[in-house]
Amino acid sequence: MNQKGEVTLLSCLLILVFSSLVFLCGLELSRSFNMLKKRTHLFLCVKESKGEFHRFMTIMGRTNWAIKNINRASLIMVFIPGLQGIALDAQKAKKYLQYFQNALIISYVKTLNEIRNKRCPLDPRMFITPFQLGSTVLKRDTEGAAILREKKWTYYYFSKPYLLNLTINPEGFERINPRITYVSEEKGAILSSLYSSH
Repeated sequence: MNQKGEVTLLSCLLILVFSSLVFLCGLELSRSFNMLKKRTHLFLCVKESKGEFHRFMTIMGRTNWAIKNINRASLIMVFIPGLQGIALDAQKAKKYLQYFQNALIISYVKTLNEIRNKRCPLDPRMFITPFQLGSTVLKRDTEGAAILREKKWTYYYFSKPYLLNLTINPEGFERINPRITYVSEEKGAILSSLYSSH
């Protein structure tokens, strides 16, 4: 009888220990799943904002290239008899491109707001845009092209406990086929899936 009671007590203790282990494993799995979900959301936010940023910079680069080349071509046309009228039309085209760039900046900031509304932890500096702002939306160089703030910069995405850096080098962005390089890095690890070079 006494031996049967000990076996029952031992069985109850083992069941309690195993139940506790299963419960603790369940809690750990739940915590790991939530962390993975958070990390995945962060990566998706980076991917979406990087895509919008790249589209924006590509269009800005092409229009800057066009503004500079229209400016150079119209300067030459002024001195060629019969082409002065075309030179004036070229200057009008340049103005339209500048208005388009101003509208594009506003559209880009609006898109960033939509991404932020999806609970994406965007770096606040993204809203300043990579271009210098002036009294007429964008500051421009002597040829009328929009001026970049810096030659290279990094945006930070922070969603505790994850920190992700997106370093941007727009060195060749003013071309027909703009070249912008990106390197994404998570604290302590390079994220090859987010690295791209265009």
